[in-house]
Amino acid sequence: MVAVWTAVVVLVFWPSSVFGMRGPHHPRGEVAHHYHYRPNPDQHTKLTHDEQLLQDKEHIREDLGNWATEEAVDKMTPDELQFHYFKLHDLDENIKLDGLEILRAIMHTEEHDDHGHDHEGDGDGHDENAVGPVPIEYYIELIDEVLREDDKDNDGFLSYAEYVVGRNQSKRRAAEIMAKPSQPVKELPGMQTK
Repeated sequence: MVAVWTAVVVLVFWPSSVFGMRGPHHPRGEVAHHYHYRPNPDQHTKLTHDEQLLQDKEHIREDLGNWATEEAVDKMTPDELQFHYFKLHDLDENIKLDGLEILRAIMHTEEHDDHGHDHEGDGDGHDENAVGPVPIEYYIELIDEVLREDDKDNDGFLSYAEYVVGRNQSKRRAAEIMAKPSQPVKELPGMQTK
């Protein structure tokens, strides 16, 4: 008799729970109609220094879903946006990002750009300035660079503390270089000189 009731409960409630599930990148199962910034291989920028990526309000707004209003996201400081970007992609909630979590965050931007949508174009479905599909090897290289340079305890994870320290070191170095403009500029972190 218990087996019969278990089967009834499973058959009645399981389909509704499966079809009601929504992933973290598409709250309420809706199709996203906006477009995310994504890293451009022609402008090598270290992921943890790419403010456009880390402060993509549309991406963060989508990921937060009902947790924050549009107005609340619009009022967030750059540091708050970057915190939420980090936290939203920490899928196992250990306050660390591994390479796969970082890759998933970046690939989320790819899934919204590979469909020939009009980003800021004339409405014809194509953005003349859009970058074509980016090989995954490019993203793997970016992730390896972040872990190599910012993972100070070499545990294979980027903790939130390591992330903040890495970003702040880069900002301090840039400020020091700008304060002494007479020194030749070799290369700022996240900037490729030609």
